[in-house]
Amino acid sequence: MKISIGVITKDFNSLEPIDEFLENASKHNHKIYSVIIVYSHGCVFQLIESLREKVKVFLVKINDAPEIKEQLIKMGLPTENIEILINCSALKKYGKVPYGLNRNYALIKALLSGSEVLVFIDTDVYPRVLVKEDDEVKKKEIDFIGRHLEYLRKEEVIITTSDYSGYYIIPPMSFAGMKELFVGLQKEDAYEFLRNSDEHNCLNLDNNKKRKIFETDKILGGNVAIKLSALKELPPFFSTVYNVNGEHVLSRGEDTLLGIKLKKSDKKCIDIDTKIFHNTFGNYPEVPDIKKDKSIKDRFYYTCLGWIGRNPFLNWLKGEDVEEVKNRQKKNIIIGSKAMASYLKDERFLILPEALEISYHNLERVISEYKNTMRAWNDFIKKSEKRGG
Repeated sequence: MKISIGVITKDFNSLEPIDEFLENASKHNHKIYSVIIVYSHGCVFQLIESLREKVKVFLVKINDAPEIKEQLIKMGLPTENIEILINCSALKKYGKVPYGLNRNYALIKALLSGSEVLVFIDTDVYPRVLVKEDDEVKKKEIDFIGRHLEYLRKEEVIITTSDYSGYYIIPPMSFAGMKELFVGLQKEDAYEFLRNSDEHNCLNLDNNKKRKIFETDKILGGNVAIKLSALKELPPFFSTVYNVNGEHVLSRGEDTLLGIKLKKSDKKCIDIDTKIFHNTFGNYPEVPDIKKDKSIKDRFYYTCLGWIGRNPFLNWLKGEDVEEVKNRQKKNIIIGSKAMASYLKDERFLILPEALEISYHNLERVISEYKNTMRAWNDFIKKSEKRGG
């Protein structure tokens, strides 16, 4: 199998963690066909040269990918569809690239360059897991590619994925009104986890020897492998950008669409229960402190806005009564946002109810963008099958 590693980033300025994943693959006798790097802003080209000494590298810049454009024209894709797939107007206007478009660039490049499997890794994950041994948390190396391939080789499996070990994206917190906040953000499960954060500091560990493999529709973009021959049965990634109080914000959940579609398919997505290490806040093993660390507070603020930006579309996609869900969320987020702002002494959180209104107001636009993306994507997949890959 021709295995490629896909990395998306704003600025490519470090070989970490790509070099560790390549080393890990080599140690376990897996040949990596290529590394696909999709970036939107800056790139240290000397790093690319040194990477090319080890592996084939495809460097792709958002809005500046003439090779991809040429191949799509040769395939016979109409200009309108090419624009939808590779033109990012949000980058030109606001310097932002939706997560979905970023990932689709990597998928398109992987398909056009002859890859058979694309493994996405994020820039803050590593081919190790955190485990508890003798009452001590340790990092343990795993056969990362091997774990994915073991299940991806099965005919009925088209995606393998898993979660992360390391600190949860939501840091420890506790205040009256917290439940309402997370109900309003459509993250009720997170609330249950946070309730016990005194015990675990929101640190997730790998199951190590007690692994349980299971079917899932929850796909995590930084620990996922996709069989490219299955793209005819899969939708693309999809997410958007929306304007809150003059600031353009990225919505989250670009992989949600894949999960929902998979639910309706007879093909399988398997959670390999291998939680690779995620250095979430960049300073592991320090326990995250949202009250003291401004960068953690900032990150959580944009994460909240990202979920709010995703939720209306997600609810529409799932066939929910959008208005009914919105009213329930609104009621809760009004209480939760005030409580959060007071807890953190940060008035920015007071804007969450307004962001919710804006997000629902944008739903028609997002649905239209989604339908256009699906149309262009399906056209691309049909034509790529005709040309034999």
